[in-house]
Amino acid sequence: MIKEINIDDLDLIKELENNFSFVLKDIVLDMQNNPFSHYVIYREKEKVVGYINYYLMYEKGEIANFNVLDDYQNKGIGNKLIDYVINQLNGKVDNITLEVRCDNDKAIKLYEKKNFIKVSKRVGYYEGVDGILMEKKMNKDIYILGIESSCDETSFSIVKNGCEEIATVISSQIDIHKDYGGVVPEIASRNHVKNVTFVLDECLKKAKMTMDEIDMIAISYGPGLIGSLLVGLETAKTLSWLYHKPLIPVHHIAGHIYANNLVKKMEFPLLALVISGGHTELVYMEKHYSFQKLGGTLDDALGECYDKVGKVINVDYPAGPTVDRLAHIGNVSYQLPMPLNDNSYNFSFSGLKSAVINLVHNEEQKGNSINKEDLCASFQNVVVETLSKKTLKALNEMDIKNFVIAGGVSANKGIREKLKYLCEARGINYTFPDIKYCTDNAAMIATAGYFAYLDGRRADFTLNAESNLELK
Repeated sequence: MIKEINIDDLDLIKELENNFSFVLKDIVLDMQNNPFSHYVIYREKEKVVGYINYYLMYEKGEIANFNVLDDYQNKGIGNKLIDYVINQLNGKVDNITLEVRCDNDKAIKLYEKKNFIKVSKRVGYYEGVDGILMEKKMNKDIYILGIESSCDETSFSIVKNGCEEIATVISSQIDIHKDYGGVVPEIASRNHVKNVTFVLDECLKKAKMTMDEIDMIAISYGPGLIGSLLVGLETAKTLSWLYHKPLIPVHHIAGHIYANNLVKKMEFPLLALVISGGHTELVYMEKHYSFQKLGGTLDDALGECYDKVGKVINVDYPAGPTVDRLAHIGNVSYQLPMPLNDNSYNFSFSGLKSAVINLVHNEEQKGNSINKEDLCASFQNVVVETLSKKTLKALNEMDIKNFVIAGGVSANKGIREKLKYLCEARGINYTFPDIKYCTDNAAMIATAGYFAYLDGRRADFTLNAESNLELK
């Protein structure tokens, strides 16, 4: 039970004195003579087991003292006391500050979870031990710089409050890798090194902002090509260190999902269908930044399958958009198998890919020409039916009314048309990201970074890139 006490609560003040080594006279004098000072206690079974002392001074708030008895720690009492103060000061102050010992890792993590940011160091503040000044900004717009370099796009973006894109710049390497039929990792990472500072400068100029106006930095640290990821990550670490900005780690797929929040506020619980060059997954989200993978591809990702099909019919890389366009011209006339046609939430596209390759080779050996438009239509029809069946199964079985798609392949017109029809026919609230947010971009990373920040996620300079990173 939380109670804000005053000068009349003498019994509680005495207990506060006994349990936490206060001097009774000091507390009474503080309450009598300092109109800005407030004392809040937490009682469990009529015993005072925790307290917090805060100041409300015009437009500023400060947490002065805060403690929970040892036997009552790790029970959420500290969380509740801090939340009480934040709620009391919300709408009344511009910020809340506090000092904490630099070696009090447990307290620092708790404050960071409540979105307090390290502002400066106070040397020798605690009898020779350095103190850290931390600040939580209240009712203030949060500007996050996002960095994305997981594959062959070098991108920086500034997003406000996780929903408003201020500026985004992308340097694409598609023309460089087109001659190779796919992304060459070493070439990609070298071009990231070449482009990264220019893209950052252009983004800041486009936003008409400086790094001093940025509140934090969100970085896509995996999954992806390890060399490419490292370029973006080291850039993020350098900026974080140089400008004293918090570093927010973001999973690349979380970024794709949160691209939808730039279109419309995401509502929960929701189901996300992630379809990209490296991923095909169904993800359940009960709330913000909570991810549960229901199923995924057992072999090839959908984007990879599109590129392989495009290659066998001599379509330039990346083949997805061209295959989609040809599919809308052609008719379903070739018989292709429905992959992994079972009751699971998993996918498999290697068999479908092999079936297309074998069909083309067999027809060529017979001297028959392939109707590319009809083959693309037949291939995409199987893809759309597979995705629709699995998605609809998850929506129905879990009784989910909110649905989003994410990833590069979510730009596919045929897939969008089918899923839109299914959602509208069943009263499902759906969001599809704008085409510009489907492929890799830093706006989605900055957006996801905002909600990772609210979830209390932070990284230090030991953060490393991970090419195979699970979404959690």
